[in-house]
Amino acid sequence: MQYAMGYFMPIRNHPRSPHLTSFLCPRTLELYKTLGVLEDVLNLARFPQPLTHYKLPGGTEVDRQFLMVSWTEPTPDRPYPNSLMLGQDRHEEILRAHLKRNGVEVEMGTELVNFTQDEDKVHVRINKGSAIEELDVAFLVGADGGHSTVRKALGVSFVGETRELDKIVTGDIVVESPGLPLDKWHSWSDAQTKLVMLRPCEAPDKNRLSILLSGKGVDFEKTASSGEEFAKVFYEISEGTDVHFGEVICLSVFRPNIRVVDKFDVGRVFVSGDAAHTHSPTGGQGMNSSVQDSANLAWKIALEMLGRTTRLLDHTMRPGEERDEGWQRGGVLNMLSIHFRWSPIVLDERRTPPTKDERLSAYAGANGTCAGDRAPDAPVNGDVVRLFDLFKYTNHTALVFAAHAASADEASSIVTGLPKGVCGVAAILPRGATTGTATKATYTVTDNEGEAYKAYEISSEPTVVVVRPDGVIGAIVKNTEGIRRYFTSILA
Repeated sequence: MQYAMGYFMPIRNHPRSPHLTSFLCPRTLELYKTLGVLEDVLNLARFPQPLTHYKLPGGTEVDRQFLMVSWTEPTPDRPYPNSLMLGQDRHEEILRAHLKRNGVEVEMGTELVNFTQDEDKVHVRINKGSAIEELDVAFLVGADGGHSTVRKALGVSFVGETRELDKIVTGDIVVESPGLPLDKWHSWSDAQTKLVMLRPCEAPDKNRLSILLSGKGVDFEKTASSGEEFAKVFYEISEGTDVHFGEVICLSVFRPNIRVVDKFDVGRVFVSGDAAHTHSPTGGQGMNSSVQDSANLAWKIALEMLGRTTRLLDHTMRPGEERDEGWQRGGVLNMLSIHFRWSPIVLDERRTPPTKDERLSAYAGANGTCAGDRAPDAPVNGDVVRLFDLFKYTNHTALVFAAHAASADEASSIVTGLPKGVCGVAAILPRGATTGTATKATYTVTDNEGEAYKAYEISSEPTVVVVRPDGVIGAIVKNTEGIRRYFTSILA
């Protein structure tokens, strides 16, 4: 969150598996493209390797090999369609490095003690190890995990369940077995009661593997107490001793929590990520949904901090009608179809208002591209530029689809009249359009292959698509009055 005034990381009192949160879904990759961190992520992340399952007893003969996830070819509107794997420790290193380059220092070993708030500020007390520091901030965002101090202090409900019967042992360990391929996942199980898996880490020490162990009758706390205890249970499950273990990096017991808060804020204090919702690790949704809601919150707080709006957070963070069913997932795990069509701050002049059933659905249906959907990508200027290159996390981007530069300037005039820094303008001209540059636009590009017009379902009449900083379509309108209506709703 580039706009934050400071970062406070709570002290962790117990070891955590650096690779427990590893899946990066396509929607997260798209956000990282806009944030400028994607290149570093792609340098380290990898597509899930094949899994080798071994026969029992013995545990050395291969039973079968298969890809757990099928590869999807990129398309013009979805350039990053595959989930990738990157250990949480390496992931956090990348984000901290980029924050530092932008002048934001993550203060490690810093613990929130307590806070109070009034209408104008939040008074915070933090423990920095040797002293208590007090400061006043405009907003406080508690992104401090499932055991969130901020959430507990707010007193909001954390509704759901803890599944004690589904506990797993996780961790990282060094494997000293030359015969075990380190570029594959490995699994041993009796199919009925117990399972153990080893998978490669994205770590400099190539013989370091991540652990997942589960099953009936396992003493999880004892198994996670030492490398020796883990090895005993591993050999019991695999029915062999050919795999030799070295240094234990970390071991811990993970208890699946499936919970969500009843509200995301009280006054000037918000919860985000695991502090607001926790998930089963199946499907890799927890960290990715945390990235999404943090990005959604960041641009709204930024507008408030810049004095551009005073009511936006009230409009979007305080729930109106109950929408619990919206948390039900439709089996789409890449997050590219998640939408906010029901949001009170999106405007779509091409569609009728969503029905109640559509509002309760978290995933886009078959009725095309709408306001509230993810903004698609497309190549423009003959593949030299992509729309994702034009989107900025610091401001909205208005895509002005017009037949020629003069029309684009007319539609752009209302956007350029907004407060500085709120919205940039990209004029998208069709192939064969009258040459020239839209003088009021930040960019003028030509959709030579028609991919942008196709992705956004643009007809012959001028259309403006406003893309929010979090990569969501905020508005699809046909004239300057529609643009004015949208920005009035978020800047009022």
